[in-house]
Amino acid sequence: MSAAREVDVEAARAILARFEAAHEALIEAMVSDGWPDAMAREGLAMHMRSWEVGAAADALRRELDAVGPGHRLMWPERVHHIWPALPGAGVGPALLGAMMGVPQAVKVSRRGRAFGEKVCELAGWEVLEGERWRQAPVVVVSGSDATLAEVRARVPGVRVVGYGHRVSFAVMVDGPTIDLREEAQQIAEDVVMWRQAGCFSVRAVIFVGQKERCRAFGERLAEVIAEVEVRLGADRLNEGEASARAQALSLAQMTGEVFVRGVGYVCLASSPFEGGESSPQAVSLHRVDAVEAIDAAVGVLAGQVQGVALAGAWRERPGVVERVASLGATH
Repeated sequence: MSAAREVDVEAARAILARFEAAHEALIEAMVSDGWPDAMAREGLAMHMRSWEVGAAADALRRELDAVGPGHRLMWPERVHHIWPALPGAGVGPALLGAMMGVPQAVKVSRRGRAFGEKVCELAGWEVLEGERWRQAPVVVVSGSDATLAEVRARVPGVRVVGYGHRVSFAVMVDGPTIDLREEAQQIAEDVVMWRQAGCFSVRAVIFVGQKERCRAFGERLAEVIAEVEVRLGADRLNEGEASARAQALSLAQMTGEVFVRGVGYVCLASSPFEGGESSPQAVSLHRVDAVEAIDAAVGVLAGQVQGVALAGAWRERPGVVERVASLGATH
């Protein structure tokens, strides 16, 4: 098929309108998959704000215009998606395909099946069973790098578009007018939401400032994390989660000072952030003296940075954005 195809933003808007109308059904599906009701409600509201189909359509048009005359775009007959358990992950790419009029189909996660099936029902996307996901010229995967490698190995010759799992962190720049608790409140929700299962979940904070102020910030952040846990219903763990959390907390306490007020905790780190898995709602705190040392505090994360949240007096300190951009963050 040639490049003569219009971007149908109204098709995506119609899907989102059906999501909005079925708001309670989507919440019930997330709760059925094991997410707390309060977290499901706040998380779905965040998703609805983030699915900006108008901006996505404009970006698609710019990409199509950049192809130029004399070239042909070959559209796939259909696109298959593989979604993770995290509710909402993978919806964005499927909406892009819907705007191009290409049939979309989804293999939903076993641990996120209720939500995935409800979304597909509302959007008009087929739910794929068994190995049918392999029967498409394009497969879009939201998952870990290991998942991407496995998918590519199983479908040689198929175009695999990967949204591999990356890590996100925050940079907190201290200053004479900074209220530490207020800044901690800005960060805590991104620590607790989705139990840190998302690419944009804050897993570490790089604190630019003095040692005592860093320690005070760690205490404030632990307090606010506990408050957000209660608000989002993330203050309870099952037996397996509690056991894993106890083991992770014990290890953290052996390696550095830990501030704990709820399920999650804040660990003062003595080494760079490497992006490894940690206990849910836990965050490591890495102090540096100057903006120039930010990149040294994040270890060997080249190619693995998803997003960086900027907090505190970052606007007043030149070079912060440039340092963060050099790490390859997408947002």
